[in-house]
This record gives sequence, C-alpha cells and structure tokens, in this order.
Amino acid sequence: MFNYPALIRLFGLYFLLNLFYPLLTYAQTKSCNCRSNFDEVVAKVEHNYPGYPIKITTEKEAAYKQFTDSLRNVADTANAVTCFSLLQSWTGYFKDRHLALVFKDIPENKELIDQIFSNTESFPLSRDSLVRKWAVAPDYPLEGIWTLSGMYDVAVIKKDHGYSGVILKGDNKYWKPGQVKFKLQTDGKETWKAVQYNQYHMPDTFTTYVDEKAFIMDLKSYKWEKIFPGRPGQKSIPADSFYFSKTDSNNAILRLPSFELSYKSLIDSLITNNLHTITHTPHLIVDIRGNYGGYNLCFEKLLPLLYTNPVITQGPVVKATAENIQLYEIMLKSPIFPDDKKAPFVKMIKNLKKNKNGYYQPPADTTTFPQVYAQPEKVGFLMDEGCASATELLILDAKQSKKVTLFGKRSAGIVDYLNLVAPRSLSCSRFLLWIPTARLATVPQHPIDNTGILPDVEIPPHENWINYAQQYLENLDIKIVNSSK
Repeated sequence: MFNYPALIRLFGLYFLLNLFYPLLTYAQTKSCNCRSNFDEVVAKVEHNYPGYPIKITTEKEAAYKQFTDSLRNVADTANAVTCFSLLQSWTGYFKDRHLALVFKDIPENKELIDQIFSNTESFPLSRDSLVRKWAVAPDYPLEGIWTLSGMYDVAVIKKDHGYSGVILKGDNKYWKPGQVKFKLQTDGKETWKAVQYNQYHMPDTFTTYVDEKAFIMDLKSYKWEKIFPGRPGQKSIPADSFYFSKTDSNNAILRLPSFELSYKSLIDSLITNNLHTITHTPHLIVDIRGNYGGYNLCFEKLLPLLYTNPVITQGPVVKATAENIQLYEIMLKSPIFPDDKKAPFVKMIKNLKKNKNGYYQPPADTTTFPQVYAQPEKVGFLMDEGCASATELLILDAKQSKKVTLFGKRSAGIVDYLNLVAPRSLSCSRFLLWIPTARLATVPQHPIDNTGILPDVEIPPHENWINYAQQYLENLDIKIVNSSK
C-alpha cells in the first residue's frame, strides 16, 4: 500500500515549528512598522493562500478591498499594541483557523504581550481563601478548582445566572491569575451558552451541555477536570489521557486525545500491545473527543482495524508558488525527516515546479489492507466540536468503512485548507505567519470549514456518551440477529 495523499497532509503544526523553524529563520530586520507589516501579510496571503481566489470571488472583491483598505488606513498610525489585533482582524476575515498570525517565542515579546492582554476582564482571587471556603462544600455544585492538564488551573465561581472560570495558575505569558478564561450561562434547560477565550484571548461562543455535578467538563477541545473539592472514592482517568480498556466481553475503549507527532510512539504501542484484545472483542469505541489534530501518521495503525473495503482519498490541490515550494524543500533537508517518507515529496516538488504559480493535484489514492479483521465487528467513534484538522481527515476515512458509526456532535470544521508545513518569517521579527499551502479537492463544492462533519448519531446532551454508543451498537446486534431469524 502506498498512501501518497495521506503523506502530504501535514498537520504537525507544533512538531513542524520545532522541527523546521531553525531552517526558516531568514536574515531579517526588526522593522515593525505596522503599515509595512500589514502590507507584507496581505501580499503573502494573497499570493500563497489557496483559499484566496475561492473566498475572494469577483462578487466579493469590492467588500474585501474596502475592508482591507480600511485596516490599512488604521495601520498607518497603529502602535505595536494595537497592530497585533489589527493584523489578526485581517486574517480573521478568511474564517480559516489554519491561517494565523502568531507571536514568535522570543524574550523581546514578553513586555508587548503583557501590554496587549493586560486590560482583559479580571477578578482578583486567592486560591487559599477559596480552598478554605470550599473545604466543606461549595454553595453551587459547579464551583471549585478545575485544571486543564495542569497547564491552567481555574476557579469556577458562580456569577449572576452562570459561572466564570477565573485563572488561578496560567502560563505566565498569555494568561495571568485573575483573568477570565471562560463563561457559562444557563438557558434554564439542558444547554448552556459558553464563551471560551483562546491563547490570544479571542472569544469562541458556542452552546454545550454542562453537568453541574460532574467532575469532567467538556468545552470543545478543552477538557477540564475538577480537582477541588475532589471526587469521593476512586479518581477517574484524566480526560486528556491516552488509554485502552476492555469494559466487558463485548466492548473495548480506545482513547486518543491528540495526534501530535510526539504521541505517535505512544499511540502505536497502545494499539500494538492490545491488538489481540481489540481483534477478539466485538465492539470498539474510539474516543477522539477534543482531539484538535496533529499528524496523520499518528493514526496509521488504527486504519487496518476499521478496514472493510478500499478507501479512496483524493489528493489535495497544492498552490505552486515559489515560497510554498521552498517550504517543502527546506522540510526535506531536515536530518530528522524520515528517509522512507521523502520520495512522494520529491515527486510532488518536481510537479509543483512544472506548474509554477498554478496548482498541482497528486492523483487519487486507493488504500487497501491485506485483510479485513472479523473483530471488531462494529466501531463507534465519539466526536465533538473539538475534533479538528487531521482528526477530521481520520473521520472522513472512517466514514468509508462499513464497520464505523460516528456518534456525538459535529466536528470543528478546520480542514478545507491544509498542509501548513512551517511558519513563515516576516520582516518584523516579533511575528510568524501560518498559511496553508493546499486545499481539499472537494472545495469549494463541498466545504467542511466552519460547518463541520456531522455524526451519524447525535447523542442527547444528558447522556453518558460511552454508555450510549455501546448500547446503540448492542441494539444493532439484536436487530441483525432478529432479522436473520
């Protein structure tokens, strides 16, 4: 099997940043004039972004030009603090979360970051006083101290008709103690309105289900765990843990919270070490809730377990600009890039150069495996709005299997424009710019961005997702048995 399109779907954003960044730091000045920065970002996106000619059609060109010109005028007088927000506003026009301006991780940025985010909504809180206050029991069930994999600790406090999640322990860079990380507002029914702020304090508003008595709170890709007051009795498995568990004779669970390349060996060993159990158990639940993506190589050992028939993958359409080609060439020169993965890239680069300033689409690939495993007979995927990027590619592949049923909520919808490869340097050494180099072949006819992939079965908000999926698959077995009588 030669999975050519899969190999060029590069979503290892953090991996690639660490892998290739030293090679991409060109000689540059520290010129951070906002107007110059703005013009440079606009030029790079218009020339290299495969989504530009699709999103800025003839009918939309006038509105786009008016918007761009209005921000360009503001950029003439913008200072360093306001310039970052201005540039983010411009990239946000394309509604593509793979197209992003980010801070370079350098000491010179600390003061600027502090200034940009110093005026966000804050509440001065003392962890010690909250622990004393909640030692017996909080006044409201959701109140307490919650953690996000130890990266952030928040105090969830009752406020008006909802709750606010206030930072107790932040990253000391973008988030400081006292700043509001999220807000929850009840509608009096089963759903809650949530406003959650990302690394750069940009709001994401959505509806969700919150069980006020639970110890795990799922807010899209963020899995918060309550650590005080603690759960009586045995501690549950943390929401961000990788694990495999056989719950009974018919069911097994495989939890995969991330596909970042640093987890590949862990995922491989988790599947390999439990392969006998997986292939001798009727039902497998693959829990990918909150998995924001990473690198498609991380789920390659899972695909044979899903296989029932050839899987057809359309090659992505790559924009063949000089800068995009250069990113791929630099990538191949890295001494830690696997030699056995280079051949398709070499071939692709040759074809990109033949189609300079145009597009190149590798041929469609048909993936086959030597056998169809008798078990698992049925595979249920648990998915939600935290499933994005490479995880959505897995979902699209899984949908082609006769074994698979998708459960939960729609995915995030961040997959139409892909192959980030590496960040691009700007004349202002404070910033880096991420631009996808390719688009899915199904765009623009069948877009996924900002819409997401729908599940086969939507799980009601108050249900235990794992139990619900397992019971659903059990009921399918009963129907099959009854129909055969």
